[in-house]
Amino acid sequence: MSLSSEPMPGRTAAPPAPGHGYASSILFGVTALALIFRFCWVVLKYAVNLFFYDEWNAYASLFERQPLWRVFVAQHGPHRQGLGVVVVTKLLYFAHWNSRVQAFTIASAMVLAMILATYLKIRAFGPISAWDIAIPVMFLGLGQWEALLGATGASPEAFPLLLIVAYCFAWIEGRGVIGNVAVLVIHFLLIFTGFGIFIAGITLLLFGLEAYHGAKTHARWRTRTPLLSLAIATASLASFFYGYQFNPSVACYHFPYHDPAAYPVFLGLMFANFLAVKQGVILASILGMGIIVVVSSLLVVHIRALWKDSSADRASMLIVILLGFSLTFSAATAVGRVCLGPEGGRASRYLTLLIPAFLGIYFSILAIRNHRKRVVLAGIFILLLLPSCVHQNHKEIEAFSALKQNWKQCYLAHEDIRFCDAEANFQLYPCPECIQMKEKLEFLKRNRLNLYSDSK
Repeated sequence: MSLSSEPMPGRTAAPPAPGHGYASSILFGVTALALIFRFCWVVLKYAVNLFFYDEWNAYASLFERQPLWRVFVAQHGPHRQGLGVVVVTKLLYFAHWNSRVQAFTIASAMVLAMILATYLKIRAFGPISAWDIAIPVMFLGLGQWEALLGATGASPEAFPLLLIVAYCFAWIEGRGVIGNVAVLVIHFLLIFTGFGIFIAGITLLLFGLEAYHGAKTHARWRTRTPLLSLAIATASLASFFYGYQFNPSVACYHFPYHDPAAYPVFLGLMFANFLAVKQGVILASILGMGIIVVVSSLLVVHIRALWKDSSADRASMLIVILLGFSLTFSAATAVGRVCLGPEGGRASRYLTLLIPAFLGIYFSILAIRNHRKRVVLAGIFILLLLPSCVHQNHKEIEAFSALKQNWKQCYLAHEDIRFCDAEANFQLYPCPECIQMKEKLEFLKRNRLNLYSDSK
């Protein structure tokens, strides 16, 4: 399949906007390259070769020599490890367990997701335009630095983001049995990879709509294929729950929460944080809730479009996937983390899986056929995104990196976990004895791995 500058057939696209051509391509290319460079520079400068917090659990298979399929299905907190941890585990073997490899892998996954999202836009809406700088701005903001440099690992956010874009491709590019197989394979990878589990409901909805429209036309092949796919997708979801134990990962978890009003506030702060609105709680949460209303309204509109005809508008399918996933993820996050208080909604790591929602908003704008309205809304959208691009989060990034580096240097000098926790004012793991951290650090020393393998 070749890269086409024309929108794919079988959808109702907005006509191409003026500004296509070399100037728009150059603007997009310069913006994307600058943000990619900044993204990679942050990893190169601030990633520290030291297992931290959840990484001791995520990569326990390195010490225990587990087969990769066990790593894939292993549960960590509320989700399973899946593809991200498998890939990073394999790479760590070849890099003396240098945990900077994880940061570079996560950055690569996000950059690749941005490139694929750009290609997806070209296939669905036509050639690169000046407005498309919104895509690298959304995907490569440093507001999500915790997903890059923190302890979340590759599976919870970065790899689900990449797989979601690939999932969108499978739906709009696939044809017949091959297309359904591609969707089902990516669906399986997603539900086992971190918070990709929240794609499950979208898959069941889309196959259900296809079966419904097939039944309306009395075409057996249009009914049987999606019904079979629906059954396989359901079986994949059921396999996720085999041996699963619910683990919210926070001691304060309680549902329903004693203050129901805290849920929308938490959600609002999550979405406002994506736009780098960090001052105050009330105004930020109101702005965020406004975005949620927009996202929810667009989702309903495009589900209705698919209900009328599941194949008439592939743009609607993309928008439903993107908006539906992020809404489900954010709602589940609010349920699981609302007890941490309003500031919990501003966690940096949540931003990565809100990217699909904002990409869905952008695609909704591109689908508007009225040129003037489309241009005005695209301009407003980019203006709203710019603060998140300009905000570099360097203070937080530098402080976190310095704490890890100080702990590492302390331990290399003293080899005393509790002493270094106090000396560096930084806890590497809340309960070192629970995971035999001292024994693992001794193993790393004997084999010159991880923090003992280099000076970074």
